[in-house]
Amino acid sequence: MRAFYTLYFMIMLVGSVMAQTTASASISFNLPSVGLLDLEPNNSAITLAMQSPTEAGRALTVPSSNNTKWLNVTSSVAVGVTRKITAQISSGTLPAGLNLLLTVSAYSGSGSGTFGTAGSNLSLTTSAQNVVTGIGGAYTGNGANNGYNLTYSLQISNYGQLKHDASTSLTITYTLTDN
Repeated sequence: MRAFYTLYFMIMLVGSVMAQTTASASISFNLPSVGLLDLEPNNSAITLAMQSPTEAGRALTVPSSNNTKWLNVTSSVAVGVTRKITAQISSGTLPAGLNLLLTVSAYSGSGSGTFGTAGSNLSLTTSAQNVVTGIGGAYTGNGANNGYNLTYSLQISNYGQLKHDASTSLTITYTLTDN
């Protein structure tokens, strides 16, 4: 009988050692939809000045390109949603005979996420054109050298249409929207 109690005690001891308890906590959170876009540095305008030739028979000198501006983005999207950035001339008129070209680089910087695909060279017009597509949840990092580098350049498309104009100013508008 003593062996029976010993065996019973051992079974009870093993059963209590193997007992397990659990606890749970309910946690909820809210992730807002965020779509922010800015241009860096935002403290200076871009000037592309054509130069007169110094000798008859030579062409105007087209200014070198300017790549001092960067697009910075912060984006959080719903499942299955992506965003795009478009660009367009929103004020001013590009003189006849000239094209304003925009090249947008692939993402570079200190951010993280799904940065999408930068478009190829564009000739800017008053119609919105895609410059980056497929942006998901991402942040590019802030300031110059983060995000999408913008390169502006002028191209003479038709010498016969060129007319002297002391100065022309354009505004290029970038817009971040859901695809």
